[in-house]
Amino acid sequence: MKIFAIQLQPLDDKNARKQIEQLKPFVSLEKRVAAERFRFLIDARRTLLGEVLIRHIIHEMYALPMEQIIFETEGNGKPVVRQIPSFHFNLSHSGDWVVGAVDDAPVGIDIEEIKPIDLAIAKRFFSADEYQDLLSQPAERQEAYFFHLWSMKEAFIKLTGKGISYGLSSFTARLSEDGQATLRLPDHEAPCVVQTYSLDPAYQMAVCTRKPAAAEHVEILTCENMLSRLNNV
Repeated sequence: MKIFAIQLQPLDDKNARKQIEQLKPFVSLEKRVAAERFRFLIDARRTLLGEVLIRHIIHEMYALPMEQIIFETEGNGKPVVRQIPSFHFNLSHSGDWVVGAVDDAPVGIDIEEIKPIDLAIAKRFFSADEYQDLLSQPAERQEAYFFHLWSMKEAFIKLTGKGISYGLSSFTARLSEDGQATLRLPDHEAPCVVQTYSLDPAYQMAVCTRKPAAAEHVEILTCENMLSRLNNV
């Protein structure tokens, strides 16, 4: 497993549009069209960078020309690479970060910016144990803890490829005092490992895998790093 993260730097509109134009040649027509529909430039930057990141990783790992990489979707909507069925990947983005995980087995990744939220939402989407864990946290830590649990749950849901129809309250994410992350899953589910990462103090990130362990290291890039790499492909 490999985990990558790209941090977007603040740009004015002129330079953001310039960056978008620099990224467009490296993505599919569908992704370019999708990027043009976004109201906010940062959303376009994030969606383009996500695809560019995966295409570049595939190119480096398999020597497959980026323009020949074809993405398809499975019946559940999860994207796959036509030429490499054994290649699994997952993307997530929030705020200033775009993150991705790749492996030879299904993987899920999620990143969440910690921001003010009505914690009552947890009563609707969390299991009873998760909700009690959340309420037991000091008031000043509850928002961060909420996003800790949310990122762990999203990473698992994305691993399965089933989306929120799976039922977010049907399983339980736990975070011990020493930072150990675990999942308690329904009996029909194979065991999973979930790991959290301290990528940025303003964010929570988690990766989920059915392997014995997740990757320890996250390779952090910037958009400038990525564009430099692309220009050398």
